[in-house]
Amino acid sequence: MSPLNSAHEAQLVTNDGEVIPDGWTLLADEDTTGVDGPYVLGFDRALRELDGLNGHYGVRINPGDDVRLLLPSIEKITLFEVAFPGYRDGRGYSTARILREAGYTGIIRAVGDVLRDQLFQMLRCGFDEFLVKDKDPAQAVEAAKSRFSVFYQGAADDKRPVWALRHAAEG
Repeated sequence: MSPLNSAHEAQLVTNDGEVIPDGWTLLADEDTTGVDGPYVLGFDRALRELDGLNGHYGVRINPGDDVRLLLPSIEKITLFEVAFPGYRDGRGYSTARILREAGYTGIIRAVGDVLRDQLFQMLRCGFDEFLVKDKDPAQAVEAAKSRFSVFYQGAADDKRPVWALRHAAEG
């Protein structure tokens, strides 16, 4: 993992700009002890154990993990933590979009090397929460939301591309 790009402490912020506490615990694959509160399973552990578990869980998705393998158990997954080990690795964007296009309505969280400059595209792909190192993460989300008013292509959000708006006005 590359060194994170900010000297600020990582804070969890929602797509509404609210800084919130993280109530989830990442459970190591070899950890057999129970934990209080909700926990996040690693991808391989989720593939092995999720069918036999009752309740709702989170799953950490790393680059290279095929999230489509978890779609049959999606109703048991309350949170997907999508890891961004470096700002140049964009596979997490595809993960979020795959989940939204499959109908997933739960929380998708970006973790790792999450930068202010990435928030706009993460919002368009369907992310709900961001563990971001920024002086003012709430302001960073608000700035990302207002960065552009029209778009050239569709995404997981409900924003219509400019060409569709133009053709609708002609009709």
